[in-house]
Amino acid sequence: MKTKKILAAILCMAMLVTMIIGCGQKKNEPPSEKTKIVYWHTYTDQHEEKLLELIQAFNQSQDEYEVVAEQQPYSEIDSKVMQAARNGTAPDLTNMYPSDAVNYIKDGLLVDFTPYLEDSEIGIPNFKESIPAGQYAEITQWGDGKTYIFPCSTAGEVLFYNKTMFDKYGLAVPTTWTELENCSKVIYEKEGIPGFGTDSVTDTYQCLIMQAGSKYINAETGALEIDETIAKDKLNWFANGVKAGYFRLVGEDAYFSGPFGSQAVASYIGSSAGVSYVQAAVGDAFEIGCVPIPQEGSTKYISSWGNNLVCLSTDDVHARGAYLFLKFFTSTDNLVEWAKGFGTVPVFSDALNSASFKEFAETNIAVKALAEEVPYIGMLASVPGANNVRTEIDKMVQSVALGQSDADTAYSAFVTASQAALSK
Repeated sequence: MKTKKILAAILCMAMLVTMIIGCGQKKNEPPSEKTKIVYWHTYTDQHEEKLLELIQAFNQSQDEYEVVAEQQPYSEIDSKVMQAARNGTAPDLTNMYPSDAVNYIKDGLLVDFTPYLEDSEIGIPNFKESIPAGQYAEITQWGDGKTYIFPCSTAGEVLFYNKTMFDKYGLAVPTTWTELENCSKVIYEKEGIPGFGTDSVTDTYQCLIMQAGSKYINAETGALEIDETIAKDKLNWFANGVKAGYFRLVGEDAYFSGPFGSQAVASYIGSSAGVSYVQAAVGDAFEIGCVPIPQEGSTKYISSWGNNLVCLSTDDVHARGAYLFLKFFTSTDNLVEWAKGFGTVPVFSDALNSASFKEFAETNIAVKALAEEVPYIGMLASVPGANNVRTEIDKMVQSVALGQSDADTAYSAFVTASQAALSK
């Protein structure tokens, strides 16, 4: 009996020691790893540097998540994201235009940010009121009460012009398309170079017809509703300028910053984010001017070139982490830093109206011009087939401008191809 008691005491002592050692070991275990949030992007040079800087700041600000940035080739990212989404290996975050997002939404592949935005602890109060009306309409256009796209900033179209050349001939800065045409004709006559070009004939054509009062695509029916008279008038206006020599297509240059810098064209519409490339191309050759794009017609309108992000996470843990990073990224100070590094305009009003952003805008001609246009951001319906319509616009404008087709034939082909794409 005595032996049993001794054995029992020894057993209890062993269990106690084991528990103590076990607790000690648990206490000394390294902390669990952070949940990784993978972000696929296409940024390069100083833009990538600024992104990595903000990601590092987020990673150091908390112990739960680690954002990992993975650069992808611009020409491949769309197909890579779609393929990854379909086989369940998509990144948690990536940038995406609404016209692309719609293809993911219909397959249930994008996370709805609404529950996080409205959460009492981590939400963003007055989210709707904090961003431009056009921007909000764009990210909530699918009518299901969900927010699949998170806006950060906008890099929009601005008009870069050779101020030295314009001043030489006493040309006022054009504020309408008619004034731009007249300036371009003078420059072509005096200098023998085109007065105007655009990096994106598609976006410029959309601006022309939307400002003139045309509709575009019916979001509910998916039907093309472009006004034929307006469409052909604006098509001929631009194409005739190219054929006459005072307008120009970008061609193999891809972007007009190079031809603009070499004074092969006197003005062009490009992204505000490209201002550093413009300045590098121009150097000290002449003074650069930059103003909002022309407005002419019944409606004030500029294209929405928002820096939007979507989340493709398959679980709530990663989705929550992705959202918290975006909330951190769009805080006033960080969003202003992003604007400085990328040449964009914040879409959140606190950052847009902050003293630090306004001070920065005074030092950046493109950002200053874009900030004046933000109220005019428009929304085009993003439905299945909308991207095909953009492709068909480019084909139509190019074919008429190059003399390969007349406006009636090209427009008819555009409508047929676009309606076929929208009806799929």
